[in-house]
Amino acid sequence: MEQQEYARYLFELIDEEPVTEEIDADHLYGYFQSFMPSGKGVERVFEPLERGTEYLERILPIYGMLDLQDFKGNTVPGYFNGSKKEASQEVLLHYGEQLLAKLLALFTEHGEREYAGEAIAALKEVKDIVIVGEGRLDALYEEHDETIDESLYELIYDHTDDDEAIQILKEAYYSIACDYWVSYYLQWPRYQGVRGQDPLAPYFELYRLGYGTVITQQTLYIGKL
Repeated sequence: MEQQEYARYLFELIDEEPVTEEIDADHLYGYFQSFMPSGKGVERVFEPLERGTEYLERILPIYGMLDLQDFKGNTVPGYFNGSKKEASQEVLLHYGEQLLAKLLALFTEHGEREYAGEAIAALKEVKDIVIVGEGRLDALYEEHDETIDESLYELIYDHTDDDEAIQILKEAYYSIACDYWVSYYLQWPRYQGVRGQDPLAPYFELYRLGYGTVITQQTLYIGKL
């Protein structure tokens, strides 16, 4: 399905009219929130797409993690928030270790690229994983090393076909959590040449548990969002 045809199909699914004849990705910001809280009907979003089942399998857990009590008042969440419960240190450290190892493996496989070499060097500098209290990540993020973020962006860019129909949903994916890594994970089946890997799966599991990460000061910090 051609991109604009797919975009019109998406608007029809939620009984809305596009604001302009030419539909941009920005016009679909917040699209997946239309299926909150149960996710009922979201499977139709992916029916026209090649690998649609893979996209569906990735996105369904974000509806499953929602607290239905949050949708019973006069206001409802605008984003998909992870669990409010505290996870064990053992679980958090496990996902942290997996994340570092999987990212290192990903960039090593593409080590001929300059950005991959920079990411490998940055990852090898990480010596510790530290669990921090709620509210601490924001301050740490102000001084975080952007090398890995930028390198991952470059790798994603190199393996993305902007003409694919699903490209029109890129802002919708970002608006789920306002987190590029969550967005990348959910779209991973589209990235040609790296589909066999799943380096951000541990990051997504942390997000579902209500946690985020920051890499700075040779440390991977994990904290409640």
